[in-house]
Amino acid sequence: MSVWQHLLFKRRLIITYIMIMSFITVMIYINPILSMPINNLFYLYLISTCFFFLYIFIEYYFIKKHFNALKSSCRDGFIIQEELLTPKTLEQKLFQQILKQVDQQHQQKVTSILNDKKETMDYMTSWFHEIKTPISVSRLIIENEKKNPVLNSIEEEVDTIEGYVEQALYFVRADDFNQDYFIVPVDLGVVIRSIIKQNAKIFIRKKIKLKLEVESTEVLTDQKWLAYILAQILSNALKYTSPQGEVKISTEEDDIERRLIIEDNGIGIDQADIQRVFDKGFTGMNGRSHGNSTGMGLYLAKRLANKLGHSITITSEKNLFTVVTIHFPKLHDYYAIT
Repeated sequence: MSVWQHLLFKRRLIITYIMIMSFITVMIYINPILSMPINNLFYLYLISTCFFFLYIFIEYYFIKKHFNALKSSCRDGFIIQEELLTPKTLEQKLFQQILKQVDQQHQQKVTSILNDKKETMDYMTSWFHEIKTPISVSRLIIENEKKNPVLNSIEEEVDTIEGYVEQALYFVRADDFNQDYFIVPVDLGVVIRSIIKQNAKIFIRKKIKLKLEVESTEVLTDQKWLAYILAQILSNALKYTSPQGEVKISTEEDDIERRLIIEDNGIGIDQADIQRVFDKGFTGMNGRSHGNSTGMGLYLAKRLANKLGHSITITSEKNLFTVVTIHFPKLHDYYAIT
């Protein structure tokens, strides 16, 4: 709030003051009894005007002080009522009463929304765990009837269903990430090999060559969340790599960070799409051509990586290659990032 804004706000009072002074001037000139020398009249106007604007500026000082106190008491969309100044005028008192009422209604609404969200999340989490039971039973049935070729196709669809269930579960949990993570030194080689094992059938079915150059490298992360991030990236690499293609997984490091690199020689990403591959729900040209992309995998991977203090970058050439790199800052930079 500037002085000019305050003067504009007080323009009616200023106009009223000018009208009163003009009226007094006219009365002095009309009535001989009230007449006085022009110098005296000038000093009278000067002194009264000084007092008038002194009042205006003093009022501005207290209004600005009250306004700044209101601003400082507002944090994260809520009002810290204990930090509000005692109102000096009736206008300030009425304004604070309305402000407190609005704040109370806002808090009640936020509490209600959070409670509804918690109920929904509890139900969804329960549903995710319950749906895994029929999926597991389906796998047992398929395992017992391995000779039936039809069941091989069914097993792939079951894998797809389980992947979508897992994706939805992690999406729901992402908002409460800080309640469900544990940062410890994790061996990248162990995690990546477990993810490769999960996708072994796809490697075999599509006859994709795996080139693994992962050394025993420890990074600070949460193993469960990192495993999900790697699963999403590797799943994309396998999905968009043609049969008999190649996927290369390697690690490297320098003084600043360690890097895990997943490279494929698949269909690549169009340059018009590469800046948006991490956007929520974005499928791009590749997603449209394959028809089974949700646009959520890389979005979740990027979001979870950021929460862990990591970062993901991607480079690609259409019809040549795609390289996804996960960056793990070393210990002296990790706490600065998180």
